[in-house]
Amino acid sequence: MKRCNKYISVVIAMSFVSLTFSQQTAQSNLYTHNKYSFNPAYSGASGCTEVNFSHLNQWVKVDGAPNTNFLSANTRIGKSLGLGANIVVDRLGMLQNVSASGSVAYGLTFAKHHEVRLGVSAGYFQMRVDPSSAIAFDAGDNIIDGGVQTSNSITTDAGILYRFKGLELSFASKQLIETRSKFNYPNLEGYGLKRHFVGYAGYGIVMNKRFTLTPSVLYKGLNNTNQFDINADLNYNDFIYGGLGYRTEVGVVARIGVRIRKMFFIGYAYEIPIQNIASKGAGSHEIALGLKFCKKDKETPNDLLTDVDDDSRKMNPISDTVRIVETITDTLIVERVDTVYMEKPSNDAVKKAMVNAAEHLEFEHDKAIILKHSHGDLESLVNILAIREELSISLEGHTDSDGTEEYNMRLSKNRVESVKKFLVANGIDASRIKTSYHGESKPIADNSTEEGKSKNRRVDMKIISK
Repeated sequence: MKRCNKYISVVIAMSFVSLTFSQQTAQSNLYTHNKYSFNPAYSGASGCTEVNFSHLNQWVKVDGAPNTNFLSANTRIGKSLGLGANIVVDRLGMLQNVSASGSVAYGLTFAKHHEVRLGVSAGYFQMRVDPSSAIAFDAGDNIIDGGVQTSNSITTDAGILYRFKGLELSFASKQLIETRSKFNYPNLEGYGLKRHFVGYAGYGIVMNKRFTLTPSVLYKGLNNTNQFDINADLNYNDFIYGGLGYRTEVGVVARIGVRIRKMFFIGYAYEIPIQNIASKGAGSHEIALGLKFCKKDKETPNDLLTDVDDDSRKMNPISDTVRIVETITDTLIVERVDTVYMEKPSNDAVKKAMVNAAEHLEFEHDKAIILKHSHGDLESLVNILAIREELSISLEGHTDSDGTEEYNMRLSKNRVESVKKFLVANGIDASRIKTSYHGESKPIADNSTEEGKSKNRRVDMKIISK
């Protein structure tokens, strides 16, 4: 152990010398489950509120080895704005770094499926030196004789995120504004927060309803030093996660995690060193805890039809809202907000076609194939739309929470596209039909019951005037 103490003392001394020139932010080994930890553009990216904590203990069995605590939270405000906060406490022997920052991000979607988010963060950084337990090799060492000292600085980051279907690309500049702080040590410059970069690229491959494979690469660069993580992560039903990664000039990282009810996350990672300090330590351990809260859409009452006498319908323009909810497998929920001035026959015809289509539209289980018995009522809706050429229609696809998020997103997309293709094939101009899909992200009922799941498997349809 004495030899280890000497070894880590040398490492700490070398680290402090390097810190007089530059400083990097700490890196988690479980970043694939909390990408906000390395790029502020991920703030609010999931559309939910997320809180994550992790503890990383490096170089086990080596006295004074680094250990890092991460605490972060981020959320979505409205449709586009994201807010977040991040606290990191990093220790290495006699050195302790504390940083706290807040972030804001803004996202936009274009060409239906392309999403771009931009984020910035700013905060406080403190380095503390406590040499009281350090081993001094030379008498009169400035750092040892200088006692406990602290120095403060600011930290700034900026990042961008791009997502298209299963593809995800992001890039961040850490320590965007380079700063330098000084200690009261003779002949030492102090330390500087040096700008460095983090890039991420990943692609989610939906293998089937239960499994999603995500190969990814993380890049980290400072000056002329470049480091890469090459990863492969497997997701089973958004419940069990497992993955392996290779970090250049370091070693192999293995990780596993469990998400309970898609709300609580527990993860563990082990870094197996094969270079540098491999012969001195026993690897690095990290454990993570996470919470994820997603807002539910307010459930609309099943029947919002209001009886209006025939004379009133003839005399006054009306605005009808219709939502039909059926607790059968893969039914269609129709929501109609119609502000078109209509005479009685046209209004009744549209209403009847919509209600019938809502009651009888079904898909094959876990597929986007419309069952044949649903065709007749969709054709009736087609006939109405063919007469009412001034109307356009919007379709929004939703699923329950069974299966992975990636699978459900794809299924909801395929189902609304299937309905659109049916309408187009029967003569409705494609320009009159707008589609969007949300997977399991917008439930209107509790996914823990079969009745709730049935309500969440839906396509919301809005008929509006052009």
